[in-house]
Amino acid sequence: PSDYILLTAEPTPLTEYLRKLWKFRNMIGVFALQEIKVSYAQTKLGALWLVMKPLLVLALFTFVFGRIIKIYPYALFAFTGLFPWNYFSFLVGNGSNALISNQQLIRKIYFPRMVLPLAKVLVGLLEVGVSLIIMFALMAIYDFPFTLKLLWLPGFLLLNIITGLGIALWLNALNLRYRDLNQFIPYFINFIIWLTPVFYPSTLVPDEYGFLLYANPMAGIIELYRWAIMDDVFPSAWYLIAFAEVVLIFISGVLLFIRIEDDIADYL
Repeated sequence: PSDYILLTAEPTPLTEYLRKLWKFRNMIGVFALQEIKVSYAQTKLGALWLVMKPLLVLALFTFVFGRIIKIYPYALFAFTGLFPWNYFSFLVGNGSNALISNQQLIRKIYFPRMVLPLAKVLVGLLEVGVSLIIMFALMAIYDFPFTLKLLWLPGFLLLNIITGLGIALWLNALNLRYRDLNQFIPYFINFIIWLTPVFYPSTLVPDEYGFLLYANPMAGIIELYRWAIMDDVFPSAWYLIAFAEVVLIFISGVLLFIRIEDDIADYL
């Protein structure tokens, strides 16, 4: 009997859903591996693009902004904002349509649908791992010390994940009913980057507009990364506002996703 999944019309309690998710945990890795293979199967450089993509973007940022923003070394400064932002934008941009892009699979077999956005977390982590190697190389090149603060990086990465994943879970639920939203998401991400200190320091933002930073969870997360990597000033306590938002969005996103899961087939 334990090998069967009972489907009912009643909303699944959180603890029961998490048990189901754990039972199907291997599917997360299977979907992630499949996406990684497909992403690089038709390219001549293959997995080398994992290294080339962040380096090309970093080179562009350094060329355009490195002469304007006088921070040394600008390449390391920019990269500490670039790789967490890239991971966030990947989770939101690709994770938000995980249900719609797999609708044929959803119609055929049962599995907890949260497996699909969770697989995006693993796919993005591969590029994060490569980016961290590049970052450590930049630290060595510019003779930045490897301090105990770096031990905080896994915690900051977890904040990075729940920020992007929480928004992605919400958007998956909304995308089912409002398909136009999926067209808006890329523009939203491209706009928000200008309100996030990815390629510029937060000190450039006037005090009267500080609320734009303190309400932006990615701004606080990037500041934390820079504190650990470049020994910057510890982020302002005002960023706790954004981190509280992160927790609220993530928990409510999980609960909403579970609530609408049984109705997903009606919208696909």
